[in-house]
Amino acid sequence: MTQDPAGGGLPGSVVLGISVVDDQIASVVRDADGHILASNLVDLPDSSAPAVEAAIIELVDSVPVVVDQIGVSASREDVRKHLAQAFASDAAGESWHRRVVVTGYASALAEIACTHATRGGVVAVVDLDRDAAPAAGTTVATVDTTSGAVLGTADFTTNRLAPVTDPDGASALATAVTKLPRGRDITSIIVVGPGAEMPGIAPAFEYAAQRPVTVAANPPLASAIGAADAALVALSAPAGATRVSTGRRWWFVGAAIGAAVFLGAVGLTLILAAERATPEAVPVTVTETPAAVTVTADATTVTETETETPQARTTTVTSTPRPVTRTTTVTEEVSAATITETETTTIEVPAPGESAPRGQ
Repeated sequence: MTQDPAGGGLPGSVVLGISVVDDQIASVVRDADGHILASNLVDLPDSSAPAVEAAIIELVDSVPVVVDQIGVSASREDVRKHLAQAFASDAAGESWHRRVVVTGYASALAEIACTHATRGGVVAVVDLDRDAAPAAGTTVATVDTTSGAVLGTADFTTNRLAPVTDPDGASALATAVTKLPRGRDITSIIVVGPGAEMPGIAPAFEYAAQRPVTVAANPPLASAIGAADAALVALSAPAGATRVSTGRRWWFVGAAIGAAVFLGAVGLTLILAAERATPEAVPVTVTETPAAVTVTADATTVTETETETPQARTTTVTSTPRPVTRTTTVTEEVSAATITETETTTIEVPAPGESAPRGQ
C-alpha cells in the first residue's frame, strides 16, 4: 500500500483493523459506511513479537485499497509494546506508520461488547482459541456498554484452563468472569475467536455462567473489527476525555430495543389500568320488578235478609270486597348473576264474614 490516504483518519474513514491473538492475525478493511471490503486470517508459524511485526508489514503492503487509518490490537502485552514502538509515528519506517494506532486488546473487546450486546449494562467478552479455551493474553473483559468503558480484564496463559466444552473448563471460566469488577452485575456474555464457532459453545458456557451467552457474528474476525473501532475511538477522543465507544450498531439496536420497551411499557400500563378499572367478578344480585299485575275476581254483591216477627222487618246488607295484594318472589340463577323477579298480584278478598269471590 503505497498511496496516501484521502481522509484524516476520523470516524467515517476507510479503516484497516488488525488483531493479534495467540498465533493468528485477523484483519478487515471497512469502508466509511461500515461495510467490510476485505478480510484475511493469517496463521503465524512464529508468534514472537518480531515475527508478528513482519507479518503485519507484509499484510499492510498487500491491502488492495487505500486506507485512512490502521488499528492494531494485540492480546499479549509484550507484542503490543513491541508494535507500538515499531510503528511509532516518529520512528523511521514506511509512510503508513503514522496512520497506525496500537491499542490494548481490552479496547477491542470493549468495541465488541458495544457492537454485539443485545442487553445493556455490564457485558463480558471472552476470546476463545481453536480449542475453545480462553486465548492467551488479556482475552476476557467486563465492559459498561453505556459508556464503552472497560471495567476489568483477565489475563490467561496457553492451556491455563480447559476448553469451555468441558464442564470443568466452563465452570472455571465462569468463575473467573464473575470475579472481575462488576462481574456479578453481568447481563450477558459474548464469545468471539475461532473457538466460538465450535458446536454447543453457547449452551455449555451459558449453563456454567448462568447468564445469556451470544456468539458474535463471524467470531474469528470480530476482534479485527473491534481493533478498527478502537483506533477510531482513540483518534476522535480528546486527550484526557472520558472514553466513549463508537458502538455504531449497538446504538442503533439499542434505540430500537428502547422504543420497543417503551411501547411495551405503555401497552402494559394501559392493560394494568384497564384491569384496575374493572372490579373482580363477584356474585351480583340483580332485582327486577316487573310491571304489577292486578287480577280482580268477579265481585258480587252479597245480600243478607233478616226476617223479624211479630214485626216483619227485612234488612239488606251489601258488602263490597276489599282488595288484598299477594306478592310472589321467584329467584333464578342466570350466568354469574342472581336475578330476583318480584311479581305483584292483586286480588279481591272478601271482608270477614263475607263469602269468597268466584274463581279463587
